[in-house]
Amino acid sequence: MLVEGLLASGLDQRTYRDLIADIDEIAGDGFGVDMIYWVLELVESFMNAATPDASARETFLHRILARIVPIYGRLTSIQRIAVRLLSSELGWSPPVTPATDVEPVDDGLASRLDGLRIAIYSMTDSSNRQAKAVLEEISPSVVVDTNADHGGSPRLRALAENSDLFVITWSSAKHAATDFIREHRGSRTLLYSQGKGFSSIIRSIESHLLKKA
Repeated sequence: MLVEGLLASGLDQRTYRDLIADIDEIAGDGFGVDMIYWVLELVESFMNAATPDASARETFLHRILARIVPIYGRLTSIQRIAVRLLSSELGWSPPVTPATDVEPVDDGLASRLDGLRIAIYSMTDSSNRQAKAVLEEISPSVVVDTNADHGGSPRLRALAENSDLFVITWSSAKHAATDFIREHRGSRTLLYSQGKGFSSIIRSIESHLLKKA
């Protein structure tokens, strides 16, 4: 994600505010459901990066999350939980509106997750924990194991060989561990999460499960 790279480079206050203004312009007054993961990954990138202007960041993130409100009722169960998690961490509560008050349609994700054993490999522990929390809220019977070993280990081998789904966070993984997972995974399902945040992890899982529907 370009924004993630820019934030990691360390921006001065003026450039930081210019970046916020550019994103605001791209996002416009609102966005569709197809942009929700882009928004969640964007919010995570800003939350996880150092900021030269904490006040500008907080105002911007609250404003971005507020734009989700009109489409909240059309989000999947996994997306709703992700929005609530990020909102809670920012101390922002979505207002109660006809859009947010509507009962979610059963999208089948809970039943598809039931009984699955999912392994997540990432060096970003916070993303591992958050993705695990989201998945377990949807389906209490899903088993989610996380791992951040720097290389091959007996536990990582067991996860590679025995998990129903295995997700590697591509931009937050050690090369040696990735090769080890591939070697022991064989032909079993291996998913790649492009971003470092938890929303990228759950996005890859949701996309896979809905594709199988």
